[in-house]
This record gives sequence, structure tokens and C-alpha cells, in this order.
Amino acid sequence: VDLKTKKGQELLEAATSEEATCAIGGIMSSVYSGHGGNSCRSSASSDASKNINKDKDNTSKASRARKTIMSLRGISSISDNSDVSDVGSVDSSFSGSIGSGDGKPLQLNKGDAISSLVSLGEGHFLTASKSDRVIKMWRVEKKKGDSSKPSIAFVRDFVGHKTGISCLEKVDIKGRFLSASKDRQIKLWDSRLNVDDDDSGGAESEEQRYLLATFDNMDRRNIHGIAITDMGSYVRPTDKVDKAMAMAMTKKAMCEGSAAVAQAAQERHIIGCSCEFATISGRHNAVKMWSVKHVSQRGTPTVGQNVAEVKAEQELKHDAVVESIIALKEKSVLLTGDRMGLVRLWKSGSNVFLPKSSSRVWSCVRTFSWKSKSVLATPDEAKQFAITSLSFLQGNEMFVSGSKSGNLRVWKVDGKKKDGETIKKEVICITGAHTGAIMAVRQGPRLSKDDDDNTTLSFSSASEDGKVLSFAIPVAKIGKCNPSCFNVVNHNIANRYFVDTQSIGISALDCLVMPGKVKDVVVTTSTNNGSINLLKRVGVPKEGTQGDALLRYRQAMEEESLTLYAIAEQICKDTEAVESRNRKLNMKTFKNVFTGQDVVSYLVDNEYAASREDAVDLGCVLATHLSLFECVSKKCQGMKRLEDDAKSFYKWSGEFSGIPSETQKLAKSASMPVD
Repeated sequence: VDLKTKKGQELLEAATSEEATCAIGGIMSSVYSGHGGNSCRSSASSDASKNINKDKDNTSKASRARKTIMSLRGISSISDNSDVSDVGSVDSSFSGSIGSGDGKPLQLNKGDAISSLVSLGEGHFLTASKSDRVIKMWRVEKKKGDSSKPSIAFVRDFVGHKTGISCLEKVDIKGRFLSASKDRQIKLWDSRLNVDDDDSGGAESEEQRYLLATFDNMDRRNIHGIAITDMGSYVRPTDKVDKAMAMAMTKKAMCEGSAAVAQAAQERHIIGCSCEFATISGRHNAVKMWSVKHVSQRGTPTVGQNVAEVKAEQELKHDAVVESIIALKEKSVLLTGDRMGLVRLWKSGSNVFLPKSSSRVWSCVRTFSWKSKSVLATPDEAKQFAITSLSFLQGNEMFVSGSKSGNLRVWKVDGKKKDGETIKKEVICITGAHTGAIMAVRQGPRLSKDDDDNTTLSFSSASEDGKVLSFAIPVAKIGKCNPSCFNVVNHNIANRYFVDTQSIGISALDCLVMPGKVKDVVVTTSTNNGSINLLKRVGVPKEGTQGDALLRYRQAMEEESLTLYAIAEQICKDTEAVESRNRKLNMKTFKNVFTGQDVVSYLVDNEYAASREDAVDLGCVLATHLSLFECVSKKCQGMKRLEDDAKSFYKWSGEFSGIPSETQKLAKSASMPVD
């Protein structure tokens, strides 16, 4: 929206009104994951934290620069409503991403990036990295006496993979999950999140078993996506007696006799383990369907013994490489998105002509495409069509698709009830909100009143540009109104003016359901610093409220840029405080230059900076963001770093080199003839 137009002004006024419920959120707590390489274990987190803490003193100047920027007129509206100004204090690894004290960015290891994050329930979640063979389990817990800021605590490691882990997927509420590694191997685990085990990280025992099965050579390519299509059943010897256990014991007694049931109970066997899932692999246009069946155990169970076996059931074909996949376990519905922007809906049905073990058959019932086949695009443009993330909304009635171009589209699943039809029009399209590829889309909390027509849906999206945006959609007005953005979190807000720093992008996002009161919390991970960030929760706005957090955020950024520009203009015009003249250094004459010491003194005297160290960092921001000056002396030539030194000479550069000072204006007016 162009803010200069009448429509833009109306939206801006609504977004900044007192009735607006939107917010520009921040990070509540953060922890370093420790996924730093193939040799990482649970101790990696503490070792990495020690190394990062050594650089804490070096980043103090960058932290002071951040405080100066936050105190400017334009950013005050953000810091009043969020914890953005305290981002540097939550974790030393996050503040270290801004830069070191000598003006150079800290070089972060790309291997620290987290490739997958999965919520298990009850505040537990898993993280994994493509450069680490270890899966880590974490728990979000609230500190005693401080309910506003929960913390992230490490629980245990899951060790067994020989190469880096490409993806994770939760199986059921009992804590089972699947993991795929780069050696085309899939493992089935039991996280035991709801079992009181010893979390000391010791070896597995018969009573405490994590690894359930290992499936080798699942594909010729690396598997980068898993979706659970059926949770199946899982019966542990330590579980309470329930319907699943009763059915498993009855089946075992009918097939093997009552003596086998007694033996299984005595030897603590797992008597039921099944599920169904789908996988996608790199640069391949097929979706493979798999079924996991329980294997009867003989004798005392040993560590590493498989309790289940896997079988390939079917292949679902796309016209292009499949990039994303998601499923609804309860509805037997599958969504797949390919590289050319097509989304296909698959449903399973029974076939009486096939054997009982292969009775479930998947077929494509609907295709979703926003572009026609006649659209011409270059290879680079065609890459932006790729569907990188999918998420269901309101059960299986709607879904959200995110593309590599940063666009979000909301679709209705039901069409004209014709199998094989193509839906070419989405109900909502969000463009321009993200500037990078969408890495993840997740459904958020759902608000409903007495009837379903007043239900408000919400979802959050994360992208490579470091932003996490949350949107709300009234169900009754879908297709008739625009969605409202009610929360913005920018992970790059602290280092947005440092051009030589590495950009922080989001690689994974998920919503956690906390134990006790149901409360969704968004968790994100950064691609280049390996941190796990717990975001500040913002409630979904009620129907009828005005406000858009994304408009407020962009207005604040624009006002901040204008504030910096005004400071730069004042420095150029005040020739008494910052005098440009010919100066000599080491028998060399520099024409029309000024010293860095004068600029620092001007910023402090005019209360633009709280201290001289603060002024140095603010001057660095002005140089990198606006190209205010350039260094001409040999000491710092080619650098956009301001030195508080009388022997460091600078010249105004860019558009500021032509701004006339007040003295020049007076001299020019004095030389003009008088009528």
C-alpha cells in the first residue's frame, strides 16, 4: 500500500490508533542449540555458550549502538510494545550476531543452522541439523515467580544416526517421531516425553528404550520431507491399560496364544507399533507412501532390535519436483506442493480388489494453481513459483501455501466436488509481506464465539528475511476482506544497519501447546547462529478491531530512516562544529576534510548519543546506512568506520557532498549584487 495515497493514510491511521490491538513483538527467551557439527553432543551447548561469552565484551559497543538506535524517535513505538530493545540481553549468541568491537561481524558457523523443529506436546519439542548426527529434545518451562518469561531447558539427546539429519516428524501423542538422515536412513524413536525417565543421558535399557526401529535405503536420494498419514497404534509395556493395549493383547492372544501374552508381559515386550507415512526426496517428482507394521519379538529385547518393519505401498506422481508435503492424520488427506507452483490434494480410499494389506489407495482429487499454463517465465522467475511450505487451517476446509517468492495464499479445499478438477483462484493472496522465501507456515490459535460463523483463524509464517508474521482471518468474511497482521517479529532488527553482518533467517517454526492451560507459543530458529527463540505471545485480535502491525512496523522503520537522515543533514550544515578544511598529516595535504573527533563531539554535544563510544557506533550506522562520509587518511581508508581521533580524516560522500552549509549560503548571498 502506498502510504501517500488516501487509502494508505486511512490504513495508517487505523493501524496507529489507540484501538489497534496489533503489536510488534520480540523474543522472550533464547538458547544456543549446540548443533555445531557431527561430533556435537549435549555438552556442545555449554561449550558453545562459553565461546560466545568470550565475545560478549567485544560486542558491548554494538549493544550500545543498538540502544542508541532504539532511542531514536522512529523506533520508540516498537520498544514501548515489545521486548525488541532487550533482544541483546536474552542470549549472548544473539547479540554476537551484530558485530564485534572492531567493526567486523562475528563469523558464525553455517553448521549451527537448525534444519528441523517439531513440537511433541506438553511443552516439549525436538531440533535437528543437517550438520549434526544428534537430535536434541527441549522443554519450555516457566520459572517460579515469573510467569511472563518461560525458559528453554535441555532434556536429552537421541544418538544413532551416522550422518546429518534432514527432517523430523511427530507420529502420535505418545511421543513417537521419525527422523531422516542424509544417508537415506529413517529411524523411528520413542521420545518418552510423558514417562518419568532418568534424564541423565545414559545408555538405553530394557525399561527405557528410545530407538524403536531403523529403516535403511529408503530412497536413492536424500529425504527432506515426511508427513504422517496414519498414527497407527503403539503399546509400551509401561503404559496404563487402555483400548489400544486391550486390542493388542487380544490380537496377540488370538494369533499366538495366551502363553505368548504372558511371556511378553514378563519380558517387557513392545506388543504394538504401527503407522503410515509419506516421504519426498530431493529433485524427485514422486511422493512415496509407506506402512510400518509391528514385528513380534522373541526372547529378551536388546538395544537396536527393530520392533517394526516398513513396506512401500504406493508412489504419487507430480509433473515437477515436489518441494513440500503435509497431511491430516485423522482425515486421511494429503497435500503436496511442487516446484512449478502446483498444489495437489490426495485422498485415500479402499479397493476391494487389492489384498487387505494394501487396501488403502491414494488418488489426486483436486489441483490448485494460481497461474495459467500460458504464463511465460525465465528459469530464474520459474524458480520463484516453488511451494516451500503448506499448512491446513480449520481442519481440512482450508489451507495456506507459501512460495519461494515470499507470497502467501489461502485456498478452500472444497471445489465443485469433481475429482480431478483444477482450482485457479485463491480466496486470499498476501504479497509483499515477506521479502524472502517462505520457510514455514503454521496454524495459530483459533478464536470462536457461539457459532462457527464468528470464528477467527490465525496462522504464522517465517521466511529467510528473518521476519515472523502472524495473520488473522475472520471465517465469515473470507474472500470479502483482507487479512490483518497482528504481530511482527524481525530477527534482523538489531543489526539492520550493519551492512557487513550476516543476515539472520528463519529455518523452522512451530507452535507449542503448553501443559495445563492450552496456550500456543511460537518457537523459531535462526539459520546462521543456531539459536532457539521463544517469541512473545500476542493474542489474536477480536473481530471488529482495527490495526495492522506490518503497517506500523514499516512506518516506524521509515520514521527511523528519516530521523537518521535529519541527523546527517545537521552534521553537514554545521560547519562550525564539524569544519571541513585543508589538513596536513605526515607531510601530506588533504583537501576539504574533517576529523572524526569533531563528528563524535557534535553527536555527544547535541545529545544524539549518550557517550563518545555510543557516538562512534552511531557514526558507523550513518556511514553504512546513508553513506554519509568516507575515510581518506591511510589509517582507515576504504572503511566506513568512524574513529574518535584527530588524525583520522573524512570527506562527505554521496548526496551529502553537495549539501551547502550555512556558512556557504551566507557567503553566496553576500557576493550577490544588491538591487
